[in-house]
Amino acid sequence: MNKRSEAEPFFITEEVEAEMRASGYVFEPPTHVSTHRLREILTGLPDADLAAWPDEIARQERAQRSGNRA
Repeated sequence: MNKRSEAEPFFITEEVEAEMRASGYVFEPPTHVSTHRLREILTGLPDADLAAWPDEIARQERAQRSGNRA
């Protein structure tokens, strides 16, 4: 396997996936995958955590919480 210093997307074709599964490889989703909508995530954040989000997103959520439209 050629290891490169730069990050590069890596895609597995269906044929390669079939071979890997046949040899016992188990595919697991990445741990950073979210199954929630952004609105659900933002609603659950305390105000202090919301302050760390990008300005426009945080501004819209604060407006939503106060009952105003952004």
